[in-house]
Amino acid sequence: MSAPNDHTASFPHGISLSYNNGICQLTQQLISLLVTSRQNYDWPAGTGAAVSQDRIIALEASVRRSMAILNPVGAHQIVVGVSSWAGNNANSHAALVGASAQQQIAMQRAISLLTNVATAQNGINDLSKLPGISLVIASKIYRFCMPNIGAAVDRHSSYFFNSLPVIGAGYATNFRREWASGSHTASRLAIYQNASYTHNLTEYFASYNPVLSCIANQLNIGGNHFTCAATGTVKVWASTDVEMAAYYWWACNGAR
Repeated sequence: MSAPNDHTASFPHGISLSYNNGICQLTQQLISLLVTSRQNYDWPAGTGAAVSQDRIIALEASVRRSMAILNPVGAHQIVVGVSSWAGNNANSHAALVGASAQQQIAMQRAISLLTNVATAQNGINDLSKLPGISLVIASKIYRFCMPNIGAAVDRHSSYFFNSLPVIGAGYATNFRREWASGSHTASRLAIYQNASYTHNLTEYFASYNPVLSCIANQLNIGGNHFTCAATGTVKVWASTDVEMAAYYWWACNGAR
């Protein structure tokens, strides 16, 4: 039995996207959902929005410091920090903590590729080949290294955008999903077979990031900014913020 690709019925009435001359248009219901969810982002659930969002801000600052003069040690610190924040599998995280000097050099080279939009896909691909890193964790590393243009993709965010209707054009994304081993209670992003991994890596750059960027731009153009729970300041949207809002809403409300 294959995992479902979309769950549009999980959304409240009126949630959809449309395009006009290549520019995305958001319904007011979608705008409200994203603004509220970004402001309330609290993950792991129960951490508290201010604490949860402050941890992200602190990790962003740490990654910026490492990126300023990137070397193998700093690259390793970035990868381990993101892996810890992301709740990576214990065995995978341990493999990253104990990465060899050669693997740390590979991390540095891959992260350097992330800083250029022309080579970012190669960077994520190279990260994904390292022990303890998958496409999901690699996208989260990209999210912290390049927060203005990168965004994480995982189970919840892929469900959200696979289910987000685009008027006259299906859905916002078409990530491939699969059932987790030994369980039909939840599906995951399909990344463990070469064909599915390649499809989803391509989908990440061809559809997912452009959709998130377009949504962020339209929210900013419309003055639909959000208040950061950690700092109390009103902030403009980046792709990462759209992903955070989508992730948190689906984690709380969407199908598994």
